[in-house]
Amino acid sequence: MQITPLNISEILNDDRRLRSLIGLGRDDFEKLSNEFSSCIKQNQLETRRKKPKKPHQRKIGGGRKSALGLPENQLFFLLFYLKNYPTYEVLAFTFNISRGCAFTSVQRLLPMLKQTQKNLKVLPKRTTDDPQELLQLMESVDHILIDATERPIQRPKKPSRQKKPIVEKKGFIPSRTRRSQIPISGS
Repeated sequence: MQITPLNISEILNDDRRLRSLIGLGRDDFEKLSNEFSSCIKQNQLETRRKKPKKPHQRKIGGGRKSALGLPENQLFFLLFYLKNYPTYEVLAFTFNISRGCAFTSVQRLLPMLKQTQKNLKVLPKRTTDDPQELLQLMESVDHILIDATERPIQRPKKPSRQKKPIVEKKGFIPSRTRRSQIPISGS
């Protein structure tokens, strides 16, 4: 039994399948793909302009070509990873590349996607220091969801850093977790 990798060109022609695999329709994917291609070319030019640590052994453009090929395929690969978040082993198997190549490709392409989003002016603003600016940014938002996480931490070794439990019950074990929460007051 032969298992074949994804046929990206076939998927790109099926809008329903494209949306289910990467979360974008054909038109949005094409817009993003055009800008992503120019970002890849720009990155290649910048890489060539940098003075190499060692002299080149082969001509520029020589060597093994990308396993993913076209920038369109690379964008599909990255969006597939970001939407589904598979392990690198599964990603490598799906696209018929090695695990190391999958990891390297994701790490190499993520900054280019971020630059593409910045060029298209669709990258959301992450931080604001002024509460008034935050209110202006959130004028069109009806509902806000608050996220909270709890992560286990190692018990501190210094007795002074160990917090005593608030409740002194028999069998009570204080929680060794760090809580992160976004507090927002409603108006």
